[in-house]
Amino acid sequence: MVLAGLFVLANLGAGWIAFQAIHDDLDRRVEQAAVLMSVELADTFERDGRDALVEATRARATALDPEDDIVWLGLADGTFLAGHRLPDPQDLAVGDVSGTRLGQDDDDTYLLTSRQIGDLRLITARSYEDTDDIARTVLKSFGAATLIVTLLSALVAFILSRRGQLRIEAISSVLSKVAAGEMQQRIETHGHSDDLGRLSERINDALEQLEATVLGIKQVSADIAHDLRTPINRLGIQVESLTLEASNQPALQDKLNQASSNIRQITNTFDALLRISQIEAGARKAKFRAVPIAGIAAALYEAYAAVCDDAGQTLLVSSNMDANTLVHGDQDLLTQLGANLIENAIRHAGQGATIRLETGSGLNGVWLSVSDDGPGIPPEEYERVTERFYRLDKARHTPGSGLGLALVKAIADLHKAGLRLSDAKPGLAVRVGFKPFSEALKSRD
Repeated sequence: MVLAGLFVLANLGAGWIAFQAIHDDLDRRVEQAAVLMSVELADTFERDGRDALVEATRARATALDPEDDIVWLGLADGTFLAGHRLPDPQDLAVGDVSGTRLGQDDDDTYLLTSRQIGDLRLITARSYEDTDDIARTVLKSFGAATLIVTLLSALVAFILSRRGQLRIEAISSVLSKVAAGEMQQRIETHGHSDDLGRLSERINDALEQLEATVLGIKQVSADIAHDLRTPINRLGIQVESLTLEASNQPALQDKLNQASSNIRQITNTFDALLRISQIEAGARKAKFRAVPIAGIAAALYEAYAAVCDDAGQTLLVSSNMDANTLVHGDQDLLTQLGANLIENAIRHAGQGATIRLETGSGLNGVWLSVSDDGPGIPPEEYERVTERFYRLDKARHTPGSGLGLALVKAIADLHKAGLRLSDAKPGLAVRVGFKPFSEALKSRD
């Protein structure tokens, strides 16, 4: 719009200059016409004498319309001889004169010339009426053209600006999705060869390289976990065998039990890494079907109620067993998601805590949440705790690998579900929101 405004201002400036040039040219034409009539009559005097001048002035006055041209011939003292009669010829000065002083319409202005011919005075005047009409026509035409140009330039500016803004928003949307983990997203260029098109191509190239790098890193992690899991399992079996053999050596048996526990933790970490890699690769989507999230909550309650009692905690469940709680997903993974959230609460909420497992449905879809009244975590850590291997300082003394919430996030992303952490006041609340079953089926198709 600024560019359109500058264009309109430039057009107004150029138009004003052109109008002034046209107006000045029309004024010169009026002056030339008045002077030419005076010169022609003066030539008549020099060629044929005084009587011929009087006769020519009388004939010229008869042929002229006094609203356009005026000619007056008289003596120096103002005595009228021929032409058009003027109220006060002696008081008229050369230049622009109002029509009233010439006995005409006061809305008109005349350019007056005066010439002394012997003892005679010749006055000629030409009206600006025609030139003013032309100037007004030019001004109106220019005004109409300026209005059209202004509207068109504003419309073009709005269209170009809107198109550019939509393309910028599309670029921003793709970058946001990539930042959220959708590495396959790319910007639609549609063959644009302008600046935004070239920029989009450069961004797409960078995203291709970024995706390849991230996939490479993930593949390396999966390969390491896969290659090391087998020898570590063998090592675990050997340690368990040694534990049985050292039954008569309590000190050695304790050390072997500790080593066996560490090996199991390493194995669980590798299993979690492999599972996250499989989930992120979308390998489990083939097992998607209609799953009642309330049924999963009931199964989780049966599995973990006793565990919570043993830990000095209370597990409460609240769910609505109806068709509205159906989600489209993998039942085993959804169970794993809920189990990880409950285990995370058991591990960090502390003794005497109350853990709530809830499910429900609304206009925006189905949801499952796990909350506790423990110490919680700082809000600034909400995003980071879902990263792999990230653990809060106060949680480092507890068992775990820092992959529990990372696995939850991977399962939620696979199901296109929203994962939100919030303050339970006190404690932590984790809510996973799923799309309505019908909408999830449409997006799948």
